[in-house]
Amino acid sequence: MPISKTKKKIIDAAVDLFNEFGIARVRNQDIAKNSGISLSNFNYHYATTKDLIKATFDYMTEELVKDVYGNKTLIMEGEGLAITESFFVFQERFCFFFLDTPNIMKSYPVVSTKMKIQVEEAFKMIKGVNYLSIGMGFMKPEPKEFPGLYDELAAHLWKNTHFWISYARIRDVEGDIVVKGMESHFSLIYPYLTEKGIHANKHYLENLKERRSKKS
Repeated sequence: MPISKTKKKIIDAAVDLFNEFGIARVRNQDIAKNSGISLSNFNYHYATTKDLIKATFDYMTEELVKDVYGNKTLIMEGEGLAITESFFVFQERFCFFFLDTPNIMKSYPVVSTKMKIQVEEAFKMIKGVNYLSIGMGFMKPEPKEFPGLYDELAAHLWKNTHFWISYARIRDVEGDIVVKGMESHFSLIYPYLTEKGIHANKHYLENLKERRSKKS
């Protein structure tokens, strides 16, 4: 369901401030001022911080489905790299959430419940893309002597993407955060790739760097 222009304006202002200062250090007054509305108008739309956080997470989910998980063509064609890139871009846009996920889930149970469902869906999608990649000759089949290895790989790939921006901030990673994230992703899946898969990943990274350099 589409949100009103005023609610969208409030959420956009909240995300900007959350990204800069974190949720705990942002007051409703600051968000109202940043969105160009009165505090009473803000309170009319979001009576509590809990209401705002839930609405922000719901908006993030809609954007995630649209920009990352919504492109069924990419998923069916096994374009896991494009999906991963889209997620890193999404993460940069809503970095406050990925920098503070455990605390947000602890403070807002409704977000925690929805987040856990999303994680399970993400695991299923990653596994699906991996098995499509095997069928298309990009990844090696799972070793018979290690059943469940690719389930573990899916978990590692999720952790690497979801917590990438936290790692990058802690380690003072320099340069384009999306490109660096994709390079990290490549290093993680490299041992599981065929020659065809290695070539495809290298080619994708080269094109990505060229595309991103033109935007900067």
